[in-house]
Amino acid sequence: MIRYLLLFVIISLNPLAIYAEEATEEEMKPQIGSMNDPGRVDADEYEFSNAENKLWMDKHLLNIKQAARLHYEFEKTGSYEEGFIDDVYLDIVKINEDGTREAVLDFLSDEKQQKVSPSNVKRITGNPVIGIYLQGDVYEMDRLTEGNWKYFHRQIKLALADSNTSEQVTIELNGKQYEGEKIVLYPYENIKKKDRLKEFADKRYEFILSDEIPGKLYQIRTVISDAEDPGISLIEEKLTLQSVEFSPEVVAKKEN
Repeated sequence: MIRYLLLFVIISLNPLAIYAEEATEEEMKPQIGSMNDPGRVDADEYEFSNAENKLWMDKHLLNIKQAARLHYEFEKTGSYEEGFIDDVYLDIVKINEDGTREAVLDFLSDEKQQKVSPSNVKRITGNPVIGIYLQGDVYEMDRLTEGNWKYFHRQIKLALADSNTSEQVTIELNGKQYEGEKIVLYPYENIKKKDRLKEFADKRYEFILSDEIPGKLYQIRTVISDAEDPGISLIEEKLTLQSVEFSPEVVAKKEN
């Protein structure tokens, strides 16, 4: 059983050196969880965890059979800094003969808009919103802690590789209830020298997915609680599916 192939790059490096190193724009290209990043493995040999299977290996978009627009709302709140509300739109614009999908992803707007590489939305079967959310998350952790995005990237991958637990939940979307699964991660809880992360070391990541909704992703939520009052969030972010529109007009709007 080859359990830790995904992690060989991490184990061989000093985490504090990773934390301090500089990243160039060219180095920022690999997406978290993509099979073409430096920690890639042979999918036929590696035993993926439940979290890896549900977030990276599952073909989330195959339950969308026609052109569609998925609208997610992104909300940031908390006492640490000013929050905001914005939108994320995932348009499925074509169903390819090989079963893959062509998509357009608009992730936030104006100065907050995240760059989306064409490779993230061409001939895909997985929901690209997951990877782009986490890409933005590691850059935010970089900014908040004056660390390095690659350090957080690797810690999230470690947590995903070790996560085999989840809980069943019921979600509500447009007045209907659906059965879902919630995966919870604490990527930084076992790190030595946690004081280097200051108040952000106990950050929690929650993913809610359901086979019953288009694209399978219902919500991503991250929470950093106030150490002096755990009932208060320093920073909380939620990306939640609001609606799904099936219409050939989605294709027309993107082609014009």
